[in-house]
Amino acid sequence: MRALLVALAVAVGVLNPHDAVTQAKRDWLKELRAAAVSGDRATTFPSPARRILLRRLRRAQAGFGFELANVTMLHPLQAAPVVIIRSDRKLSIARATPRIVAMFDPRRVTKQNPSGFAYEGIFFEAQTKDGAPYLAVFNHWRAPHVGGGQWAAGERLYPYPHG
Repeated sequence: MRALLVALAVAVGVLNPHDAVTQAKRDWLKELRAAAVSGDRATTFPSPARRILLRRLRRAQAGFGFELANVTMLHPLQAAPVVIIRSDRKLSIARATPRIVAMFDPRRVTKQNPSGFAYEGIFFEAQTKDGAPYLAVFNHWRAPHVGGGQWAAGERLYPYPHG
């Protein structure tokens, strides 16, 4: 819901794209931290090491032609990467985002990890070569604080269906 409000604020000119992504990231971090404090600690995520994450991202980079701008690994309880890529091919990257995310956060459901995702949460942002954000995808999977969302600078840039 918050992501929808942020998108609406951008559409009516209240927030610029940089502020919208900053607000989305702030909200994501708040939820991620809340889950770490009061969420289900029995749930475990594979949390692949940074070197594995980087290997997966480089494979995606080679396949989809983006520049890897920044990778930060947060640890609310387990690993939660923040990935920023750069490419001026906005529509192409937007359409590829579900596949890019699946490459670095693959899903395999287990009893210990009902969501099946590799990481406790992710924040993925795409920017132009000049650093202007045009899409963000984020999630967090530690119950009961499960959620996520997406933001895009334009309707055609949303990587996932939305209403």
